[in-house]
Amino acid sequence: MAKRSTSVLPPELSHRLARLKAHAGSNAGQELKEVLDELAKLPAESIARASSEIAASARLDRRLSRNAPIRVVPRGRFSLPLSWKVFAFDRIKKDPPTERDLLKINPDYAWLFLFHPNGHIREAALWHINTPPRSPFFLAALAWRLNDWVGQVRQAARRCIERIGAGVSSEVAAETGLYLLSRHLIWGRWRDEAKTLDRILAREDVIAAIADRLRMRTTGPMAACLRNALRHPGIDRHLPALAAQAIQPSVRAVAYQSLISGKARWQTGYDWIWVDRVYGSRKRVPAFGTRELERSRPMASDIADGLRDRSAFVRKIVADAMIVVRAELPDERGVVALIADDPSPAVRSRADFMLRHPAAQSVSSTGEV
Repeated sequence: MAKRSTSVLPPELSHRLARLKAHAGSNAGQELKEVLDELAKLPAESIARASSEIAASARLDRRLSRNAPIRVVPRGRFSLPLSWKVFAFDRIKKDPPTERDLLKINPDYAWLFLFHPNGHIREAALWHINTPPRSPFFLAALAWRLNDWVGQVRQAARRCIERIGAGVSSEVAAETGLYLLSRHLIWGRWRDEAKTLDRILAREDVIAAIADRLRMRTTGPMAACLRNALRHPGIDRHLPALAAQAIQPSVRAVAYQSLISGKARWQTGYDWIWVDRVYGSRKRVPAFGTRELERSRPMASDIADGLRDRSAFVRKIVADAMIVVRAELPDERGVVALIADDPSPAVRSRADFMLRHPAAQSVSSTGEV
C-alpha cells in the first residue's frame, strides 16, 4: 500500500516551483505571479512546514548564479596587472542574475525569497517588501521571519512589519491571527519582535473580525484562540455576544467564565514548582497573565444566562464560576434553583454543593474562596 503524502504543497505547485526560471525574460514576471498566487492560497497554519518545502521545490539553495561555476577566460599575458600572470576569472554575460539582481528587477521575488536558506537573502528580501501581504499565508510568512534563527533577519522582519502593518487588511490579519495568537508560547526565538505583530492583531477592526470568526466557526481550537485573544482589551466588548451566540460550546464557556469572574486570563508561559526539595524534584506548570474586565451588566445576569445554556458543559463551567463568586450574589438561592433539577448530574452536583455549604462556610478566614 502506497504511503499517503504528507506534503502541504499540492504536487502541481511543487512542479511549478521546480520549473520557475531565475531570469529576467519576458514571461518571468508572469511565471512568478502565478506561483505566488498559488502560494497565497495555502493556509496560515502550514507556514512552518511549507517554508522548507518551498525552498526545496524551488531549489533556492542552488538555482541561482551565486553557485554557478565561474568561467575561466584567458587574456593576453602583457595586458594584465603584474599580479595576474596568465588568467583572469570573469563571469560571462550569459550567467543568470543573482538573487539581489532579481530583487531589483522584480521586487515580487522578495515574497519567494522569504523562504531562502541563506539568511542574507532573507534579510534582503524583507527590505524589498513595501506592500502589505495579500493573504494570511504571506502574513504568516512575515511572522515566521520574526522568529527567524538569525537575529538580523528578525530585526529586518520587525522593521518590515512596522512599514506595512497599517495597510494589512482586517480580514487577512484576523484569519492569520487565529493561528498566530497561540505562537507566543510555541515560537521560542522571538522576544520583543512579537510586539510588532501584536500591534496589528490588537487593532479594533482586526479584533472585531477575529470575534466574528470565533462566533461562527464550527471547528478548530476556537476556545484556545479566545483565551489567547484575552490579552488584548479590545476583545472585552465582544464577550457578551460570544457567550450568547458562539457556535462552539467551549467558546461560550470561556466567555461566560471571563464575564462572571470579571477577569481575563491567558497563558504566558511556564513556571517550575517544587515537588520534593530534598530530592530536587520539580515539575513545570503553566503560568498565566490576568487583567480586570469592565462589566457591562450585572454578574447575576451573566450567571442566569449561562445556567440556561443548551450545553451541559457550558452550564457546568458557569456553575463552577458561580461557586467562586457566590459571596457577591444578591440572591444565591434563586440562581441555584435554576440548576437544582438540571438534566446533567455534573451540573446538579454543583447545585447540591452550594445548598449544603452556604457561602459563609466556603470563605476562609483570610477571605479567599
